[in-house]
Amino acid sequence: MPDFRGFRVRTFRQARAALSERTLRGRVFHFVPWKRVAGVFLPAHEFPAEADALEAAWAEAGAPPPHPPEPGETLCLGQILRVRPLFAGAEDAWREGGDLFLAYRRKPDAETLAARVEAFRRDALLSRAQAILTGWGDRLPRQPTGLTVWPRLRNRTLGQCLRTGEIRLNPRLADWPEAILEETLAHEAAHLLEFNHSPRFWRALGALLPDWLPRSLVHYLA
Repeated sequence: MPDFRGFRVRTFRQARAALSERTLRGRVFHFVPWKRVAGVFLPAHEFPAEADALEAAWAEAGAPPPHPPEPGETLCLGQILRVRPLFAGAEDAWREGGDLFLAYRRKPDAETLAARVEAFRRDALLSRAQAILTGWGDRLPRQPTGLTVWPRLRNRTLGQCLRTGEIRLNPRLADWPEAILEETLAHEAAHLLEFNHSPRFWRALGALLPDWLPRSLVHYLA
């Protein structure tokens, strides 16, 4: 399959799964920026993928980034930001539209700049995750005891729920749109009720986020 909008494309035929909770028939598009890979999940009658099916899946995905981030750019919750270093009297970081401004007292080296960008992304990820959990309120099975961004999680492990009730998030979640963060949070929050993947767990997940399934397919690519 040729490149599509700068991504290498993998196509997946959606098959009927064993559990009705995991049955999906529509198109789904996901991307993994650090691998420059896109995955298109298609119903059987549209497989193998042709250009019009890829374009339709892209359109239905909402607002994926127009291309993988280039040098001087970063992703923050699925949006490409241009990194703009500034020299000022105090260090600070803020976003204005599609720009991420990083203020420094003196010119930073590449490693320092990368660390500041990553710190901004993690802060934005944690802040948005906390807001999502707060918004769910009484819908949560129970409140988590803590919420952290945990850099040592493997790429495919986007979230983790400890038996203590703490939820850990992979910092890579900052690369994806908020929909993937919501699915990860819902999955781990359902583990606060059921610490396994039993039918009771899937019912709890569906009650918290009914459209969790198309979002979860990103795990095939991570």
